[in-house]
This record gives sequence, C-alpha cells and structure tokens, in this order.
Amino acid sequence: MTPCNLRIIFPKPGFFITDVPLFITLDGRPLYEGGFTSGFDTTVAVYQGPHELTTRIELGAFRRTRQYNFVIDGGAAYRSAPQSYVARLSYSRFWGNFARKLELEQA
Repeated sequence: MTPCNLRIIFPKPGFFITDVPLFITLDGRPLYEGGFTSGFDTTVAVYQGPHELTTRIELGAFRRTRQYNFVIDGGAAYRSAPQSYVARLSYSRFWGNFARKLELEQA
C-alpha cells in the first residue's frame, strides 16, 4: 500500500492581542507545538483509512480542543504516484475555537 501525502494548513489567524500555545496531533502523534498566531503548514505521509486530527489551544487552565475524524481513501489502486490531500483548519473568533468542520480535499 502506497502512502498518500496529507498537507495540513492553518493560516495565520490575523491580529490577536496575545499569543497562546497551540498543539496539533494526527493519530496521537504530535505535528505542531508552538504559537497560535504563527499559523501552521506541514505535509505528512498517511495511509488510506480512518484518521484523527486534534487541535488544542491553551490559555492557562483554559483549554479549547477540537477533534476531526476523517477517512483517506487513497484514490485508485492503479495510480503510480501517491495521492495528495489538503486539510484546512479555520478558527472561529465567535466560538473561540477551531471550526467544527475540517475542510478536506484531494489536491
């Protein structure tokens, strides 16, 4: 089974008075640990099947977590090049957390 490329993007969210720690994991593996206002962009290899992407914003004892479950289908088996997917995270200032839905598309 050939792995697929998954690019996970969280663009810089714009102006915030303060920066808070942001943690992103994929299937329990840490992908990002840094500032929220920096944004995030990385590509990882994943196999077809179900996956779990988790975001956590921390401000002292205050934590906002969002979990996304999605499936990578891998595309047609006859393709020689790995398939690529893009997952876009967006932040809702109204809710003070990441949006409820993950934007996932085949690139």
